[in-house]
Amino acid sequence: MNAATDATDGTGRERIVREGPIVTAVTRISAPVEDVWRVLVAFDEYAQWHPVLSLDAKPEQVVAGAEVQGRRSGADTGRQDVTMRIIDVRAPHRLVWEGGSLDAILGRHSFVLTAQPDGTTELTDSEEFHGAAVAELIPALGRLREEHPRYGAALQARVEGLSGWRGR
Repeated sequence: MNAATDATDGTGRERIVREGPIVTAVTRISAPVEDVWRVLVAFDEYAQWHPVLSLDAKPEQVVAGAEVQGRRSGADTGRQDVTMRIIDVRAPHRLVWEGGSLDAILGRHSFVLTAQPDGTTELTDSEEFHGAAVAELIPALGRLREEHPRYGAALQARVEGLSGWRGR
């Protein structure tokens, strides 16, 4: 068993239990949680707004255990095919997926949507890294932390542009 894991999660996969490096960004979106959720799970529309990710799944396919194919593109990586497994779905408040491998680097990405008293939504977007090669990621963490907020900003622009929400 890998040093970053312990036991299984009930599906035969090893369960991550130790914390690895994490990147988190918090974004306030001027729209209700349900509006943000609809855009977040419309994977087939990511290419229209996400800066580096396009996914091949319809919203009804966003269920725990599903594997989602997609592409990641960026100046430093070129184009990469990716496969992500959806780990947790608690509509309309929490979505978690993971991709990669504990033999190299596994990223667990979570989105938490929290309704605010003024009707807006707080998005907490985090990615935690695990695996045998995670130490190789440490030098890039500063850059990842600088880039990570742009994903929430892109979601914010998409949701607010579609909803036309002006507050209460």
